[in-house]
Amino acid sequence: MGVEHGGDGKQKTHSPNDTKTSQIDHSAWTWQFISVLVISYTSMSALTYVVVCLNAPTELIKQFINDTNVKNREEALSKEEVESLFGLLVAVVGIGSIVGCLTAASIADAIGRKFGIFLSSVTGACGTLIMALAETAGSYEMLFVGRVVLGVGLGWNLTIAPSYLAEMCRPSMKAFAVVLNMLFQSFAFIVAQVLGYEEFLGNKEHWSLLIGLPVVVIAVHLLLLMFCPESPRYLLMKKSDYEGAKAALRKIRGIKDVQYDIDLLNEELAESTVDAQISVIGLAKSPVLRKPLIIAIVLGLQQNWCGTNAILFFSTSLFEDAGVSTKDARYATSGTGIIFFICNIVSIAIIPRFGRKTIFTAGTLGMGLASAVIAITMVYKDEVEALKYVNVCVSLLIVASYALGPICVFWTMLSELFPHSARSAGFGVAVTGAFTGYFVHCYVFPEMLNTMHSYTFFVFAVIDVLTAVFVVMYIPETKNKSFAEIASTWTYAPATQTATPDSDAVLYPKEIVIEPASKDVPEIRFSPPHFNSVKRDQE
Repeated sequence: MGVEHGGDGKQKTHSPNDTKTSQIDHSAWTWQFISVLVISYTSMSALTYVVVCLNAPTELIKQFINDTNVKNREEALSKEEVESLFGLLVAVVGIGSIVGCLTAASIADAIGRKFGIFLSSVTGACGTLIMALAETAGSYEMLFVGRVVLGVGLGWNLTIAPSYLAEMCRPSMKAFAVVLNMLFQSFAFIVAQVLGYEEFLGNKEHWSLLIGLPVVVIAVHLLLLMFCPESPRYLLMKKSDYEGAKAALRKIRGIKDVQYDIDLLNEELAESTVDAQISVIGLAKSPVLRKPLIIAIVLGLQQNWCGTNAILFFSTSLFEDAGVSTKDARYATSGTGIIFFICNIVSIAIIPRFGRKTIFTAGTLGMGLASAVIAITMVYKDEVEALKYVNVCVSLLIVASYALGPICVFWTMLSELFPHSARSAGFGVAVTGAFTGYFVHCYVFPEMLNTMHSYTFFVFAVIDVLTAVFVVMYIPETKNKSFAEIASTWTYAPATQTATPDSDAVLYPKEIVIEPASKDVPEIRFSPPHFNSVKRDQE
């Protein structure tokens, strides 16, 4: 979830030469900044842990739901009703997360990035406590309430924390700093799965403690967060607090002379004042932004309908259905978290080296092929004993393919497909699509498994193949390209060309203006890429 942001500023060129700028950016990785990064992402890890920790004690929670219903209503639930309720329990965090993601920007602007993270952590801790106390109170409904509250906190955290850190970064640092949030989330998967072993907390006596344990981590996080500075960008651009911004930068960089950073922020401030912010409706109305809007919706929905969530959240049940013993199924489940973590590290290394489109397509096709193999192994598992172990290995391959490409590339690509003025709305659409897909998937998957049985994963195989075709046919490569370069590949027709009075003015326009479809849509201007180099190539 089961998400990466590209930062709020545009890429810029500055007066220092490349070597000097590189050295300056390298020196910005101070222990002070790294400490702030770790503290900020700790809460995200804790909340992610709570989201995924239901996997190991699945049967215990189902039994608790049924026993509680018998006690309170004197009526036992059927197996199908219990399965449906558990699927809903897993899914409802998506509803809270949608609310959190859509309101995060307003909250962060109103109270600041730092206190936005603080609020998200407190909210997540409250949801966690409600869930942890459900057994003591004898109310399974508290699991649902706590899960929704937890989702709201997670939605705020997923949106605000990466932005908070990105606003402290220099240009060359942003992508790496933001992608690190995936490592913290994947590490939370491992911890949740290991502590979910029956020998530790995944047993009848301690499963409530398994859920509530992150509250301690969040309490420590909140204490340390108070010593972190507010975002310098927020202080300067939203509060016009020049001295506050300088003080925050000195604390982050560990030096007194922060004029270089101030110059970067001032340049971004001057640029942002002329960029009208585009709404979601504006995205749909603008010819140049309609295509990335469609891409955001399709890929957002696919993120949670690619088969990975079925493995990460229901792997114990899946492995048992495939013929693996209950104990071995739980051990195999922990393997999914380890693979997710390792492959996220590898992904950070390969994303800058290969094209986004190539990595996303390869990972998606890998998931599709592995899903088809799982479906086949589940069909014939009773005839060939060894297929149950093949099922486990292929499940790990799905998680590896997802972590190596689609999950990290998705957020990286989004930050490159939308200009600064439309990035907030674009991310809002993508996140809403992702969590909508998460809710629907987690809720209907148990029923799909009951109805379609071994053929369930053929559905994911088809979705993955269709997504790969969509990416190949519809999405441009975004690596090392500005928005102007990307947009120029799909929208010259509606553009009004403004050119210098030379003989090549029509063929090589200096500027393209996307005329608004209505008065509600701001005008968009950009320069076509590589003007001089294209002209030389033609000559």
